[in-house]
Amino acid sequence: MKRFNKIAIIGVGLIGGSIGLAIKNKRLAKTVVGICRRKVSAKAALKAKAVDIATLSYKKGLKNTDLVIIAAPVGRIVEIAEKVAKSSDGSLILTDVGSTKEKIVSHLERSMPNHIEFVGAHPMAGSEKSGVSAASKNLFKNSICIITKTKKTDEKAFNEVKTFWKKLGTSCKILSPKDHDDFISFVSHLPHVAAIALTNAANPGSLEFASTGFKDTTRIASSNPNLWHDIFIANKDALLRALSDYRAALEGIERSIKTGNTTALIDLLKRAKTIRDSLN
Repeated sequence: MKRFNKIAIIGVGLIGGSIGLAIKNKRLAKTVVGICRRKVSAKAALKAKAVDIATLSYKKGLKNTDLVIIAAPVGRIVEIAEKVAKSSDGSLILTDVGSTKEKIVSHLERSMPNHIEFVGAHPMAGSEKSGVSAASKNLFKNSICIITKTKKTDEKAFNEVKTFWKKLGTSCKILSPKDHDDFISFVSHLPHVAAIALTNAANPGSLEFASTGFKDTTRIASSNPNLWHDIFIANKDALLRALSDYRAALEGIERSIKTGNTTALIDLLKRAKTIRDSLN
């Protein structure tokens, strides 16, 4: 038996397209429908075989749908959820893949009607590339997906979303929306800031000699600027706290170099190596 009768994905780009491909590969739904903003996006989603049906109509796309996944930039998630609430024809589970959670979850738990159960999710997988043409059925394999839970989260819907992401190959971690935003500011949002700052700080004449070290470290600076603008603003408070800690870490390195404090510098290098080596 199929896990879901019909799954609708709103926003069939890199993440939404990869979800669609993974659902079809795992046969988790009878039908996968993509709800797109433009005809060209709908055609691309069908061409990539990420969905069975593509439409620009929320009403058509949401008819008889069990699960709706919003795979759009964080700045549009609330607006899209409200469109889903107005256009849906029955009970459904609504989830997202947004990189920030506290404001989104808080708003949607207050605003969604009784027939829609919202569960926040964030698969920790992606690429500096964008668009459905870069989608992969294996994007989420062996990755982490954070599922958020609050006192208002419906237990049945929560378990459905958790099971769904496990079947896509992820290891699910449960966090409150606030803890999610705090932790992810360090391991996702701050690295993007660092890559962007490093790229912008580079002497233009030096770029001719950039090799693997620079290219590997700054790879994510190639990510979609509009997408990351929305993420930085949405998670402003947590990101600013992370930036403060990062600045202090940079100042510690700068101070040890400036003063020639070899012991302090070696300790900082060893600490960073130990932490990095402990990661899988």
